[in-house]
Parts: sequence; C-alpha cells; structure tokens
Amino acid sequence: MIKFLFFDYSETEIVTGFRRELQQPKKYEGNPLFIADKPWENGNMQLYGSAIKAPGKPFQLWYSVVHKPFTMLMAYAESDDGIEWHRPELDIYEYEGSKTNIVFTADPHGPAVIYDEADPREDWKYKMMCGAAPSRAICAFRSSDGIHWVPVRKYPVISTDPDCPMALYRTPDGRFAAHHRLSGYGRRVFRSESWDFLYWSDEPRMIMEPDAGDPPQIQFYGMGATSYGSYEIGTLWIYHTRTDDFGLGKMHGYQEAELTYARQGYCWHRAAQGRPFIPHGEPGSWEQGNLQCASAPIFLDNEIRYYYMGTTAFHQTRWELVPQTAGIGMASLRPDGFVALTAGEEPAELLTTAFTPDAPYLHVNARTKSGGWLRIEVLTAEGEVMPGYSESECVPITGDGTRLLVKWAPDRDCVPVDHPIRLRVTAKNASLFSIFSSKPEEAGIYWKFRGVKP
Repeated sequence: MIKFLFFDYSETEIVTGFRRELQQPKKYEGNPLFIADKPWENGNMQLYGSAIKAPGKPFQLWYSVVHKPFTMLMAYAESDDGIEWHRPELDIYEYEGSKTNIVFTADPHGPAVIYDEADPREDWKYKMMCGAAPSRAICAFRSSDGIHWVPVRKYPVISTDPDCPMALYRTPDGRFAAHHRLSGYGRRVFRSESWDFLYWSDEPRMIMEPDAGDPPQIQFYGMGATSYGSYEIGTLWIYHTRTDDFGLGKMHGYQEAELTYARQGYCWHRAAQGRPFIPHGEPGSWEQGNLQCASAPIFLDNEIRYYYMGTTAFHQTRWELVPQTAGIGMASLRPDGFVALTAGEEPAELLTTAFTPDAPYLHVNARTKSGGWLRIEVLTAEGEVMPGYSESECVPITGDGTRLLVKWAPDRDCVPVDHPIRLRVTAKNASLFSIFSSKPEEAGIYWKFRGVKP
C-alpha cells in the first residue's frame, strides 16, 4: 500500500483552495476511565508509562505512582475493551499488608513498554526501558507477561538519567528507537537506537527543542512515539511554565500534547506548532492541570486510541501538599485522521507528486458535507490527462469513510500500475485525510504502508 498523508505539502506539487487543518482526537464522554483512588496510589498518578493491545491479549496499561519523599513505582491495569479497567491485586508489592497492582519497584523514571511480535522468545516479548535505581540511568528489561520483569543486562544500557517520560518502539527496518532526555541539556528530546535491545548508540542525538516560534514559557517535557507506515508519529509533551516562575527548574506550569511526525529518524516536525493535539481540560475539570499521553497510541480496526492521564493539580515542586484528583482518560481519532485538507464552498484543487502505484485500486479517506464531493483525475508524470481517467469521468465521491473506492464511468475502478502517474484532486465542502493505492486485503491495515516514491 502506498499512501499520501498531509502532515505537510512535500508530496504535492500544487495546492489551491484547501485549508490544512489539524484534527484533534475526540475525548471519551465517560472520562476519566478510572482515578487514582487506591491507598498505595496516594491520589497521584503519572502517565510515565504505556498502553498497548497485543494480539490475543487484553488492553494493558502501565502507569506511575509516587510515594514520599519521591519514589516512583510502576502500576499495572488491564481491560477487555479498553474502557472498563481492572487493577489486579498481585503479590509483587504489598502496601500495609495488602496486595497491590504495583509490578515494578526500582524507582522507574519514564517507563515505556512495548510488545515485540517480531521476537520469537516468549520471555522477551514484552520489553521496557526506564531510568532505574540505583543509578537512575536508563536500563532495559524483559518479560513474558508484562507483570514480572527481569533486566536484560546487569548494567544500564544508556548512561543518562532520562528524568522524563520515554518512548520505545521498533522501526520498520527492525531497529529499536528510544526517546529520552540527556542529562545537562534541560527539557529537550534526544534519541538513541539499537539493533538488539542490548547495546545502544553511544551518543544520543537531539531531535526536538523549542525554536524561534515558541514563547519563553514553552519547554519540551518528553515525546512518546511509534511507527506509522513510512512515518514516525509522536505526542510531544508541551510544558507551559508560569510567567512568574523565575526558578532555574521552572517547576510550575501545566502539560498538554502536540502532534509531531518524522519520515523515519532524527528530523522531527510539529504538525501544528502552538496548537494542542490533545489539550488539557477547562478550569474546574478533572484534567485542568497536567495532561500526559501514554508513550504510543493503539491502532484498532477503525480507530486510533490515545490514552492519557489528567489531573486537577498543576505541575509543582511539592505535589504531596496539594489535594488532587488524577485519572486515566481516552481520546480517539479516525484512521489517518491526523491532518485534513478541507475545501469550502469554492472548489479546491491539489496535484500530487508523481508515483508508481503498487496496487490497482485507489481509495480516499474523506468526509463530505451536504452538497460536497471529491473527484480524482489521473495524469501521466508529465501532467497529461490519461484517457478514461478525467475529472468529468470520475464518479463523485461523497459520504464519510476511511476507504472510499474511486471509480470512473462507466465502471472503471482500477488505475495503471506499470508506470508513474499523478493525481489531481478537486473538492467542494469536503475534508480529505489520505489517498492510497492498495489491494483489498491491505486497505484495512491502515498503519502499514509505504511512502510515495516516483
């Protein structure tokens, strides 16, 4: 499957009349899904952690709680549907004589968990990275169930204290990538890589820092990420500090998420700088303070889910002095629904770069309003309209769907696959999220695709 997305305009030649609009995941009406109300949670919760859905397993969630004076513990929850969550009582860590859902106690800072389907070893399927005691440098762990963890080597794998939420994921070529902070550089995002999960790149490389478009109160707390086809997508924890906080650590403020993306690797961009992807809540809400996204979203058949933590309290030096409510929320997005090109009453037009389809069927992920439509015209790489594929012969595309098949009159629904083509899209009162060529069996696996190449 080859896909056009619209994080930016690099795969288009001409765009007129369209507005490029960031889409925000819709928060679940029943949020919070659960709150930190167990005695060992102390009313406190951080989503330094992950949410995953492995094949044949329940939804699984790892989050952090804090014990005085400031010791991190990693807790575990699971769910059949991702909405109703259960915190199992386990015998790994007891609190005042009672079993708890705490599964890791080595003061984990920024834990990120993945389920590695590519690893044939059952006791290596679950992988985790975090800053851990006694060094607080980044260590790697493995597990067969996500509950019982053992280190993969005696010593840390990256010799820095992350002091932030981490990202951990595998890229399409098999590398492991981790995002973290590098000691001594403040709130900026660095990246390290490994081919075997044991030995990591010697020198982490900075991939995100505030730039000239950011006001002085913007800092980058951390960035979760995962692979998405030929891209990597992330949720950047934007930390808004207070204007009256003159301390060197800038400990007072709030967090919310911006959408980021990269074409694999070290060059990352913000899809809509200054606009939150998942904003923190209104004053008085359960999520008015910090909003922290899990290390990666979950890709379901017809939905992308983002799990996040919200709290009534703001970021502060002494969290234990402030009464608060903290809980887990969920927000969902349509497949490919990160950024839309939207046309209004006046017809809009775009022309793509040339590419060679790898499948004969062309689909769009789009939504039209009343009286709205999209049409697609197929051109040669040189810009000449191909006979039988003109705009006037295209059956108008209407409705709301993630894989609407493009057809040309009278019943033509295949495009040439043996040479480069371009696509000219015209639209009115419509939003376009993606265009892709695919075989029928590929269309539903929307998170696996190749980028556009001539």
